[in-house]
Amino acid sequence: MDVRAPRWVDAAIAAGLMVVSVAWTLQLTSVPIDSYRGMDPLGWSLMAALVVPLVWRQRYPRVVMWVTFAFWMAMAGLGYEPTPAMLGLFLAVYTVASLAPRTTVIKQCGVLLGIMLAWTAVGIVTIDSIGAYALLMEPLGIAIPLLLGLNDRRRRERVSELEVAHARREQAGYEVAADAVRAERARIARELHDVVAHEMTVMTLQAEGARRRARDASPELTEALVTIAASGRKGLEEMQRMIRVLRASEQEAAERAVVDRALVGGHGAERPPVRDELSPMPSLAALPALARHVREAGLPVTLEVSGSAHVPAGVEVSAYRIIQEALTNAMKHAGPGASAQVIVNRTADAVRISVEDDGRGVGSEGARVSGGHGLAGMAERVQALGGALSHGPRRGGGFEVHAVLPSGDDQVREAAQAAGSEDR
Repeated sequence: MDVRAPRWVDAAIAAGLMVVSVAWTLQLTSVPIDSYRGMDPLGWSLMAALVVPLVWRQRYPRVVMWVTFAFWMAMAGLGYEPTPAMLGLFLAVYTVASLAPRTTVIKQCGVLLGIMLAWTAVGIVTIDSIGAYALLMEPLGIAIPLLLGLNDRRRRERVSELEVAHARREQAGYEVAADAVRAERARIARELHDVVAHEMTVMTLQAEGARRRARDASPELTEALVTIAASGRKGLEEMQRMIRVLRASEQEAAERAVVDRALVGGHGAERPPVRDELSPMPSLAALPALARHVREAGLPVTLEVSGSAHVPAGVEVSAYRIIQEALTNAMKHAGPGASAQVIVNRTADAVRISVEDDGRGVGSEGARVSGGHGLAGMAERVQALGGALSHGPRRGGGFEVHAVLPSGDDQVREAAQAAGSEDR
């Protein structure tokens, strides 16, 4: 961190000190002081030499300190009247203490003070106007700017540490969001793969069965059925190869998100559980079990499911995950004493989901700290299905999530049409 002020500020300080010193000296010329040497060209030159180096005090702090000290010794040794220009030495000491390493500051200021005291002792012996009190005043004069500079340096270091820590937390927060979105996308892709793989398997088996029944049919039809079955098998092999990559990416992104969340200061630094590969995909039929788990975790929840229309497997998976994520957010952010309500309505054209809680809502401080990336995952799922999602604070307190997932009943209709054609 470059804490050095622009040089024009140092030049302004030096110019102001020079003006005050000249005015002070001109005023003293009208008052005869026999104990001090009168100002002459050499005295004016030494006074200027004390002040001018301060322009570079932050660029070369130690050099400036020793240069001003040398001219201070010359001016004091020749017996000139003390002027405000001599304060330039103490300003140089402050600059060294605030910018240089602490060990270097203590060593150099200790040597400087030793030379100053020895020089003053010689002056006490040789010059009657210098009293012994100078041996006490000079250590105080060095100690004050030294302590001020060390304190200023410590304060800047603390500010720098806080800024770096804030930047790291902010960067970790961005990485949490990115990893959470990647993990959610990988999980969506895996679940969609499971749905598509099932449909492709059915398609391949149907093509194989039709080919066996159509042995006596035209060669063109038989060849087309063989091509369909071969394409289905090849597509399944490619999807199985890709799913291994997706599952590895999902687990890696989830683990990175947990680590980044711990860096940010969120909750849940434990290792994420690995999904059982043999467990069935979640569906709307699993919602009662999900509600029971949420109640056992401490959040009272009511579940209402209406409608009996057929829902495609991909829509069921996304609906379950959206409700799961909404309830998870409610458990995290609703606070003690809150409750939640889940309403699912299945119709022939869509699945409508409503999850509401009466707690503090995700606008609370806890939500900002822990991230709140479940909403991004919901949006990914709804967007993939071409649906609509809305969420926000609930009137009267709490938070609400509403989603509409398009759902056609084409599979049931096609099965009925196929059965009717066979009867005919």
